Amino acid sequence: MGALMIVAGQAQAEVPTREDVTLVKVTEVVEAINHETREVTLRGPTGSLKQMTVGDNVKRLDEVKVGDAVTVDFFLSVAYELREPTDAEKQEPFVVLDQAVKADAEQLPGGAVLKQFRALCTIEGLDRVTETVTLKGPRGNYGLVAVKDPANLPKLRIGQSVVVTYTEALAISLEKPSSSLPSAPSGMMLNTTN
Repeated sequence: MGALMIVAGQAQAEVPTREDVTLVKVTEVVEAINHETREVTLRGPTGSLKQMTVGDNVKRLDEVKVGDAVTVDFFLSVAYELREPTDAEKQEPFVVLDQAVKADAEQLPGGAVLKQFRALCTIEGLDRVTETVTLKGPRGNYGLVAVKDPANLPKLRIGQSVVVTYTEALAISLEKPSSSLPSAPSGMMLNTTN
């Protein structure tokens, strides 16, 4: 996880700024569901199984059935800020934030889970040939980051602080399955946490 966290960026106006955003969309099938424990087992397109616990904010979980097609959207964002850290960031160089958002009562069941990690990192290496930067995280982990704009390399120095914010949002929505699968409520969303 530490190496993955090191893959993002945002900075001051006069210093290089970077933010990487990725959307991964996968359709999976509900293989098993335990309404009492709120555990759902999903089969991915490669046949792999994944078990998730559905958040308490989904009130109509009983509408979900084995065989329902589920779309899983993962939004990943990494931002880098090349700047002096705040006093709070120095005191807590690694912070994990979790947030859950749910749909209003008049909406279909839904929600989203947002996980955010903030890490105070240090530039430990610069390679102008490969156009990469080596960052050291607060837990002693290292990550290699490609520099998107090589013109920014001369602005970077060993020992500079980089505040890295990694954000992961997960949304699962129930789609109308293909004709080979039983029908399911259209547009339903599940809020899940791992």
